[in-house]
Amino acid sequence: METLLTEIRYGVRRLLKHPGFTAIAVVTLALGISANTTIFSAVDSLLLHPFSFANQDRLVVVFELNRAIGTVRGSVSPGNFVEWREHNQSYEELVAIEQRAFDLSDGSTPQRVPGYRITEGFFQALGVKAALGRTLLPEDSEPGREQVTVLKHSFWQQHFAGDPDIVGKTINLNRKQFTVVGVMPADFNYPYNTGEMWVPLVFTPEEKTNRGNHYLRVIGLLKPGVAMAQAQSDLSSIAQRAQLQFPETNSGRGVNTFTIIDDAVRGARSGVPIAMGAVVLVLLIACANVANLLLVRAASRKRETALRLALGASRSRVMVQALTESALLGLAGGALGLLISIWAIDALAHGMPEGFSRFIPGWSRLGINFTVLAFTFGVSMTAGLLAGLAPVWHSLRTNLNDALKAGGRGDSGAGHNRLKSVLIVSEVALTLVLLVGAGLLVRSFVEIQRADLGIQPENVLALQVSLPEDSYQEQNKRLTFYEQLLARVKASPGVIKAGAVSIVPFSSSDRSSTFRIVGRPPFPTGEEPDAQVRFTTPEYFEAIGTGLRSGRLYNAQDNSDSGRVVLINEEFAQRFFEGQDPIGQRLNFGGSEKQAQQIIGVVADVTDDDLDNEVKPTAYSPYAQNPSLTMNLIIRGSHDPAQLAAAVRSETQSLDPHVPVSNVKPLRQMIEERSSPKRVMAYLMGIFGLVALLLASVGIYGVMSYAVTQRTQEIGVRMALGAQALDVLKLVVRNGMTIALIGVAIGLGGAYALSRLLSSLLFKVSPTDLVTFAVVSISLIVVAFIASYLPARRATKVDPLVALRHE
Repeated sequence: METLLTEIRYGVRRLLKHPGFTAIAVVTLALGISANTTIFSAVDSLLLHPFSFANQDRLVVVFELNRAIGTVRGSVSPGNFVEWREHNQSYEELVAIEQRAFDLSDGSTPQRVPGYRITEGFFQALGVKAALGRTLLPEDSEPGREQVTVLKHSFWQQHFAGDPDIVGKTINLNRKQFTVVGVMPADFNYPYNTGEMWVPLVFTPEEKTNRGNHYLRVIGLLKPGVAMAQAQSDLSSIAQRAQLQFPETNSGRGVNTFTIIDDAVRGARSGVPIAMGAVVLVLLIACANVANLLLVRAASRKRETALRLALGASRSRVMVQALTESALLGLAGGALGLLISIWAIDALAHGMPEGFSRFIPGWSRLGINFTVLAFTFGVSMTAGLLAGLAPVWHSLRTNLNDALKAGGRGDSGAGHNRLKSVLIVSEVALTLVLLVGAGLLVRSFVEIQRADLGIQPENVLALQVSLPEDSYQEQNKRLTFYEQLLARVKASPGVIKAGAVSIVPFSSSDRSSTFRIVGRPPFPTGEEPDAQVRFTTPEYFEAIGTGLRSGRLYNAQDNSDSGRVVLINEEFAQRFFEGQDPIGQRLNFGGSEKQAQQIIGVVADVTDDDLDNEVKPTAYSPYAQNPSLTMNLIIRGSHDPAQLAAAVRSETQSLDPHVPVSNVKPLRQMIEERSSPKRVMAYLMGIFGLVALLLASVGIYGVMSYAVTQRTQEIGVRMALGAQALDVLKLVVRNGMTIALIGVAIGLGGAYALSRLLSSLLFKVSPTDLVTFAVVSISLIVVAFIASYLPARRATKVDPLVALRHE
């Protein structure tokens, strides 16, 4: 221990003796370490520990499976869930969750509040307890006793001012009195921070046998000692029996189970590992740069090292001294990198819109914790030691006689120069890989901004209006309300167009239905295709900016008294009517032949929520033929649409003061929220690529400057014998460009192999995009030329007489 402390003190003194070298090395390592710390914080929060449930090692998520139509994570029907729960042998708890919105009335304007209905055992399965009061008990799920609720902590604070006596009080939800029995802890937000309260889910006798309506999310707590495979097999056996007993609803339907963490991280899993790989490359480039700096120092201290070895110092002692010094550099770089990463993590946390990031499990947990600190320490030590390996290897190969004969020149030898060149080649190759990845993601994001999304989102406001079911049971009342509301909205100042739709594009909501084409043989049982289903008013397409491609749009005459009609998108027409005219064809979405809908038009494709290259078949039906309680108004204004929200609320309240307005948001903001993961990835990769380019440029410049210094005498001799400045310039630049071109060639191969991993993150850009590869390669070659040219130009100014006297 005393020897180690001695080496540490000695290493600190030597580093402080050369503050310029030390500062450059520390800053270089800090850039690489801070990048790794920042992204590892995301890995820890989003992939490793998105939850902190007591039972999370035994928690699973259960889906319905139908591979024939491509459904691997399907919602569950009540009938199937009830059978799973009653007949399984593997689960301690099996719980159903239904997302449900509630109208909260407390004497003021009604408020639409998202929440969940849950079957008994939900909180017990997760292993969480209430911060105030209690969670739901089994008796709360008995018919007639289900009007109780547990509140989310933030909702309790914001809406009820953190009232400590809230437990036992009643609140008005959907015009019914619910008793508050508990408030959850501040960090509890499952599922996915999308609900403000939880109430019991009690199935009616009809719902318990309903196998055709799929809307439940199911989680389960495995019994101790039960493996995932056993639980999967257990439910699959039950599902197979249901396929035989209920072929009309369950044919082809199986079960798919995932751990709760695997299910939660599937979105982050595509991007975070790529970012982690990128920062590892940045760290390797930083280590290569510091290794080159240490090699220069090792060459200048070659005679000192030889003298120490000649006087009896062991090679192991020399190695320990060198590695101690590099480890100290790593720890200093880690300390500075940690400070930088605190700022970087905060910037990353705020880089995603709050309206989107709150749905990402673990995002709120981003930050520095003990695990991240331990990782930073480990990376700092590893980076320092890794950077010190090259000079240590060089020192151990020192020939005492040659070193002592070399005098004070600091001759480094051919092997030393080759090692420096190999490190620079590695830097250039790694930098090109990073820059290609960054270029592909940046091009992808640019394509998103320029893409024809099938809508024109500028100056468009979306908002949701929900009618109380008890007051609007008759369809005519629903139609009348929305007709009057839209008429008033269209008459408001600043409104150009206004319509309504059941599901707004980019809202992350979904509704699909299987169908068949009338007049054709039915699809095989269990392989029926499905399509997205939307209900709209006639003015919706003009309001949102979706164009008509053929046929006609429906109008006011397409109502409940006329024939049933439908519009389809281009993808629907191409997939199911290729080479045919779809106009006049009829579709049956599960009803009888009399309910078949005639196709009257084809409208433009609208890019789906994930902004990928896949557009789903979509059918649009007139709202007048399918009136529902909840609709989303789409309002195109002549100016900032947010200014229209107050007028819409006022008109809604004047028609019915019990109708809430919610989810008010400009359509452009919704698109930006959905594209934010791709934007963040593009920014991150762009920053990492620029840092790598900077480090590689400095590395090439440093190597060439050192080479010029080493060859000063040779250059003087050449110029004394008649060499021109241009000849010297070519000599130095050629050496630098040779190193750079080798690095570019290797980097192109690596970039080609690794760019395919980015395909899931790209939008209308090929992973092997020739333009990106060419631009990045040429840019890197130009930077390498500049980094080589500057030392070369200095070499042309060498005075031959001074150079001949150079030692």
